[in-house]
Amino acid sequence: MQEVKTALGRWIPSHEVQTVLEDNILRVLFDYRMNPQNPNNVPMKISEIARAVSTEEKLVVAALEALKMDQNVEEKEEFQQERTFGISGYGIRFVRNIPDAS
Repeated sequence: MQEVKTALGRWIPSHEVQTVLEDNILRVLFDYRMNPQNPNNVPMKISEIARAVSTEEKLVVAALEALKMDQNVEEKEEFQQERTFGISGYGIRFVRNIPDAS
């Protein structure tokens, strides 16, 4: 069985594409939240997240919904008629507790 290393440094079976996408999204939201040029913790629009992880918006929406159910991300107010998301406190702790992730 072939394994791949996710953006958070976890090794998972290559057929678990959803987990790879979720880790990529968490990494993007974590880095965006921790960026000193984002002091007000502005959330990201779905289109921005999709562009950052290089995939289709419908796949990003499905991954964000799964991450929201796990309380790793929070849906924020719409901006320019588009849903926005930010990493939650739980999500930040999750990323920080993975070796070599932060």
